[in-house]
Amino acid sequence: MPPQAEPPIERDPVSDYRRLACALATRAARLGSRDPEAASQEALRRALENPKSRPAVEYYLGEELAAEAAPEWPLQQLLAWLHGVLLNVVREEQARAGFRREVASTPSSEPADAAPNMLEELVARETRAIVSDCFAKMDGDYRKVLELRMDGLKYGEIAQRLGVNENTVATRVSRGVRELGRRIRARIGGGHE
Repeated sequence: MPPQAEPPIERDPVSDYRRLACALATRAARLGSRDPEAASQEALRRALENPKSRPAVEYYLGEELAAEAAPEWPLQQLLAWLHGVLLNVVREEQARAGFRREVASTPSSEPADAAPNMLEELVARETRAIVSDCFAKMDGDYRKVLELRMDGLKYGEIAQRLGVNENTVATRVSRGVRELGRRIRARIGGGHE
């Protein structure tokens, strides 16, 4: 007697679909999706639209698993592909959110002024003048150390150039920055030194 074919395995496609959608939503949440359920639905929709993955989705989420109708893709390959699709969906979602933030942060009611902003230039010029004037009035040791630091020299290089200890350089930089800040605040506050 020839061996009998095993009867197909009866399954509940609705609960299989729900389990898969839930697993994809959980993965989407771990990937940083703001709406994991929508991301999982979108991944499944794309899987059904793709001619290569559709047979596997229909087979594994169908009512029965028939051995003779098995798709080209095994279940593990389908799950890996769904993960990749889901990853792309979440990345697209994050890119859209970033784009909306950028668009929202630019004033849409007023067109951008192509001419340089004269007020900003005036403030920048005045600020540079105040800093320069306050810097010129500082103690020479602080000024020299800060100038060398602004030129990109490291503490060790400054110490070697000035013939002092590295700790002395660090102290002078720290005190010089504080002194410059104090002078600038006093100048902006209305008092001249």
